[in-house]
Amino acid sequence: MKVLSHKLIVTISISLLISTTPGAAVAQSSFSGSSHRDQIQSTPETSRASVADNDAVSTQVVDGPFAQWGIPPPPGAEDYKVNQVTEEELNPQGLVEWHPTANPNAEIIPGKMRSDREEIPAGVDKAEADKTETREAQLVDPDTPTLNAHPGCGVYWPTSFEVCGLIKEKYDSIGGPTSFLLFPKTNELTNPDGIGKRSEFVNGYIYWHPKTGAHTVSLPTSKVWQRHGWEKGFLGYPTTSDIAQGNAWYKQDFQGGHIYTHNALPATQASIQGAIYDKWQSMGAQNSELGYPISDELTTPDGIGRFNVFEGGMIYWTPQYGAHAVSGSILIEWGKAGFEKSTYGYPIDDANEVFNDVKISQKFEHGSLIGFNNIVQKIVDSMPGNQYGHLDAWQVYVDGMYYVKSTRQDDVRKTFAIAFNELVEYTNRYELETVALQSGGLPEGTDEDPINPKNRGDIFYSDATTARVNHGHNGIFVGNPNANNNSKNDTVEASGVIGSGSLSGEDDTTSGVKRRQNFEKGDPRRTNPPRLRNLRKQTVNTSQATRNAAANWALSKTGVGYNSPGAGYRYNFAFNKNVDGDSFNCSSLVWSAYMVASRNAIDLDKNGGPGVYPDDIRDSPFVRDY
Repeated sequence: MKVLSHKLIVTISISLLISTTPGAAVAQSSFSGSSHRDQIQSTPETSRASVADNDAVSTQVVDGPFAQWGIPPPPGAEDYKVNQVTEEELNPQGLVEWHPTANPNAEIIPGKMRSDREEIPAGVDKAEADKTETREAQLVDPDTPTLNAHPGCGVYWPTSFEVCGLIKEKYDSIGGPTSFLLFPKTNELTNPDGIGKRSEFVNGYIYWHPKTGAHTVSLPTSKVWQRHGWEKGFLGYPTTSDIAQGNAWYKQDFQGGHIYTHNALPATQASIQGAIYDKWQSMGAQNSELGYPISDELTTPDGIGRFNVFEGGMIYWTPQYGAHAVSGSILIEWGKAGFEKSTYGYPIDDANEVFNDVKISQKFEHGSLIGFNNIVQKIVDSMPGNQYGHLDAWQVYVDGMYYVKSTRQDDVRKTFAIAFNELVEYTNRYELETVALQSGGLPEGTDEDPINPKNRGDIFYSDATTARVNHGHNGIFVGNPNANNNSKNDTVEASGVIGSGSLSGEDDTTSGVKRRQNFEKGDPRRTNPPRLRNLRKQTVNTSQATRNAAANWALSKTGVGYNSPGAGYRYNFAFNKNVDGDSFNCSSLVWSAYMVASRNAIDLDKNGGPGVYPDDIRDSPFVRDY
């Protein structure tokens, strides 16, 4: 029985016992010997564009059917549907308990039938249930002619449809009505080839052929099989039932290919076959950086190429160059250029990694693209607050290589992997801390502004959110606590979003490092509601001279006056330890201020990884709450 995702609430109904007759469809594929239009031989030219030659990679907000995976839609796939299954069809459940009728009546006796004692499921009337009971009696009585019931067949109360032979054996072996198939909704049917047989059930099928045996087919899998022509199409008959792969993924093998379904959100159904399947398998299949297929094999608009889209990239095939994977930042750049319709043309080789680096290079028909290992793109995709696409792979690479060189790391790839793991751990940790969320997406709590510090150079921490993921926030007090005016509450903060109110907004065009005014709740000069949730004021355990130096350094990064940005905002938390940089985020600003002020003696990063996060500073042994 398939496992129901916790994200879904699936209801079971057998009110529509409707037979679906397999239709017909045709699909070409990357099988050896496929018919393709001739292609002119092209000699790859010297690379005329690369990521490394540009100051920065332009960002792109991805839309289309594969947007959830960060993959732009290739030409011809703009309207592709990754899911054709309803939530009710996605992960159906069988009955908790079912058994044949005990001592069934051979004829209908009012008030004495099983239907008089047990509730009949919706979609089946009493007359049908009673008729089924009499058939059960005929089948179990060796001295009674079977009449309408055939040898080797059985019926499953309360439905009257017969399930026979090896199909019945298969149905019984998986639990009959307690399996995901639930009840039969047809008698055994002969397929259009005149050889194979099938029985149709509420939640799927069992198909039989003398060469392949009897196998179940779930509704999600059947959607793919149907659009490729059922058993008359290139897939042919199933050679296995669906096989659980873990994490709600299922695989089913057919004579001519394979179907993969994800029976949880985001739901997907896809077929894969031929040279593209072989290439994927050689890379490690779902355990590779590509993950599972989320599209069928599709044809490029020129009729030459074929491709599958995967969770983590694509594989393209042409008769001239074979099958090659394209993923990560190279896929993003190639996609922005127009995929195979661009001046680059089709990929002619796999991506090659640079020794002890996260750079990769991939050749295309008319040039090369330089990009980065998937770990770099994973950092981009996982970054808090990057829902508007301000951070790109190139910036992560530049920041990461600065960290590698400045800290003399030996293994570049390992360092980037550590940074990614630290980012994921931080995000998960914060989400666990703020598990009780209000309807607006914010942690529960109260809002206030940072006011009344004990010392100049004190710092604060607060919960904060963006539209994409929760994160924390830090700032530093730069006013004189003994001042007779409101300047005593001034802070310096690095912000990439609108700072007014508790609800996060879209990114501010003047984002960066700014000096901010903060007011008491009842102050008439206040123009906005309190902006920080669950504020914690903290002091750094050091001399006041060092605190003052940290405050002065932070002020040096602001613009003139209040709310005027000086240094820019750094969207990269994974590699943000650069005191000489021209941009900072909230935690790197406070961290840098004390590193400079203490001449590297006060490192507020609790765990010492490549990135310093808001809760690293909050939980540092150098600070205490008040």
